[in-house]
Amino acid sequence: MKQISCAAAVVVTALAGGTGVASAQAFSLGEVYLKGFGGATWPSNFDTTLEEDGERIALPGFDYDTGYTLGAAVGAAFTPNISMEIEYAYRNADVTITDSADDDDSVIADGDTSADAVMLNALYVFDGLGATGAVRPYLGAGIGAAKVDVDAGGQNFDSGTRFAYQVIGGIGYEVNPAVSLYAEGRWFGTGPGRYDGPATENFDGEFETFDLLVGLRYVFGPTMR
Repeated sequence: MKQISCAAAVVVTALAGGTGVASAQAFSLGEVYLKGFGGATWPSNFDTTLEEDGERIALPGFDYDTGYTLGAAVGAAFTPNISMEIEYAYRNADVTITDSADDDDSVIADGDTSADAVMLNALYVFDGLGATGAVRPYLGAGIGAAKVDVDAGGQNFDSGTRFAYQVIGGIGYEVNPAVSLYAEGRWFGTGPGRYDGPATENFDGEFETFDLLVGLRYVFGPTMR
């Protein structure tokens, strides 16, 4: 988690630098908000090679159950349509690891996969729809850092801190000027790399999920609407 904390500091610095581009007046007129969210996650299955001392010992396949995602973000809207935010999210899903080298895909181990991610997101919020303009679709993307752990059969495989990315699409409903409810879908992924396990065991792979989330957004102070 020390590496994730360092990544969070980098993201905070990046956001601070981005706000410096906007004028002080624009920032003072913007909305500062807090978001909380949660929902279901579906990691992608992938096949890889498990090695020990450089020698192949298995061809594991990962069969995931539906998992969950929880997270929070703090951000600022610099115009009624453009926002930036810093986000932390935790993903977890149970997994069954099989050996695809066997004709019957025999089970190697059961366990779970978890991911901690710190992201810097940029969102474009479309103009409001409906008679009151309370319905607001949005699109976004984010980059950051993630740490993925695979625990199976009493053994832990650690990805270390790795580059992460995501794309976001959703729709929000403004209950009042300060409170909005929203639902969204996300595609989240990490760059490829090595997962180091006990002793000299390791495998290579990349972690990807599709998430369906619901959340609440609360604006502090004056709003732009």
